[in-house]
Amino acid sequence: MGESTSEPSRENAARRVAWTAVVGAVVFAGYHGLQHAAGPVLAGGLDDPVNRLVTLATVLLAAGLFALHQYRVLPPATVLTLGMVFEVVMAAGISMVETSAFTAAAGGVLPRGVSAVGPWIVFVGVFVPTRPAVTLGTGLLAATTWPVAWAINGARFGEIGSPAGSLLTWPLLNYLLAFLAFGASRWSGSAARGSRQVEELGSYRLVSPLGSGGMGEVWTATHQLLARSAAIKLVRPEAIAGSSARQADAFVKRFRREANAIAGLQSPHTVYLYDFGVSQDGRLYYVMELLDGISLQTLVSRFGPQPAPRVVAMLRQVCQSLDEAHGQGLIHRDLKPSNVMLCRVARTYDFIKVLDFGLTKSVAQPDETQLTVAGTTTGTPGYMAPEVVMGDAPVDGRADLYAVGCVAYLLLTGTPVFDEVNPTNLMLKHLQTTPDPPSTRTELTIPADLERIVLQCLAKQPTGRPSSARQLSDQLAACAVPVWTADAAADWWEEHLPPTSSLRASARSGPAPSTAVRGA
Repeated sequence: MGESTSEPSRENAARRVAWTAVVGAVVFAGYHGLQHAAGPVLAGGLDDPVNRLVTLATVLLAAGLFALHQYRVLPPATVLTLGMVFEVVMAAGISMVETSAFTAAAGGVLPRGVSAVGPWIVFVGVFVPTRPAVTLGTGLLAATTWPVAWAINGARFGEIGSPAGSLLTWPLLNYLLAFLAFGASRWSGSAARGSRQVEELGSYRLVSPLGSGGMGEVWTATHQLLARSAAIKLVRPEAIAGSSARQADAFVKRFRREANAIAGLQSPHTVYLYDFGVSQDGRLYYVMELLDGISLQTLVSRFGPQPAPRVVAMLRQVCQSLDEAHGQGLIHRDLKPSNVMLCRVARTYDFIKVLDFGLTKSVAQPDETQLTVAGTTTGTPGYMAPEVVMGDAPVDGRADLYAVGCVAYLLLTGTPVFDEVNPTNLMLKHLQTTPDPPSTRTELTIPADLERIVLQCLAKQPTGRPSSARQLSDQLAACAVPVWTADAAADWWEEHLPPTSSLRASARSGPAPSTAVRGA
């Protein structure tokens, strides 16, 4: 009963694990009475103190597993792992009771019948969805507890007299039923994957997957009534909120409040949020406009550093998005090249869309709407302002302007501000090291006033940076650089990103997952 990668979700599977444990414990607790009534030949070993201890331990484990899930102490993935352990422990308890009765009665000669271990394996395999390989592995381990218990009790009682054929009959069926549970798991997994292609979230129907990351998945979707395509980002709460399921519940509540605020952002340069909610299986989802373009990260990776006029045009659009958000008290906190898309909108080229406002922080109500976890710093190390790295409070919109400076640096030079692989060392450089002037990193011409603005954004202290996104936009507009025209943008797209470009198709993956950096 390990982590499942198919539907139902891990949350649903964990809930089934909890109830399976309860049902199994109730049945096992009444096992003595059932065997006394249905199989008197087995009654001789049922009052063994070891069996009573095994029964008590199994019941307590089941109760504990149910409580851990019911009170949201552990995330679903951990509950599923404990469920795998419980399946084997339960099988071992059944095996100990059965084999102790057999060795203590009738000189160790096995009576006719079948072990309860096999039906238990099938019940768990069918009722609790998980990966088929996990179902098979756990089932085989559970089946193996019977011959192991037979050997243990044989040594305890010293009475094993059954013929080999009779001895093989009982455990062999358990192994066969483990393979039956494996087949049932594969069938149910295939059916679930097929149904997921037409899964509905609110008014939208999932069509095909676009990508996945640490926080969830992104799908293309269509509205069931309107002729509109969209991108849906499915977010696993436990992937963001840490190890506690209780934290995940709190995250869902904050998610709803924050999504309402984000939905109010109307800047054309902020990706539009059409809808949001929580699916029946506990996943959060955003419904966003489906973009046609590439991220700035892909732009630099594939086409190198960009000319100053184009960079200024792109940065001013980013500032427009941030200016509205900051005006509403929202800080992005994870602005980076992969979260900024260079798009074609209608017949306009080089149209900027800022993505992933899903982990913003509210300046007005930091304790109520912050979607981060205590003990973590949300962001990407290469684009984190020093005050964010340090966890200093309060953090305001100037942290986003530091990230704008990092993005500008990459666009102008083709290299990050600090080229460091180790995240900790990278954050230390943002705290302590003065960046090289961008003009020393590229052969392209960078006007002196533009370079000065970029370095100003990268000031270690927030007071050394532009005071607002609007002021930064005005400073960029005043730079002595030629205007990047609509014709120049159209010509570039025609040459490098025609409609047939696979880059544009693969770019429709929506926002890239944010990174939680612990220990900052």
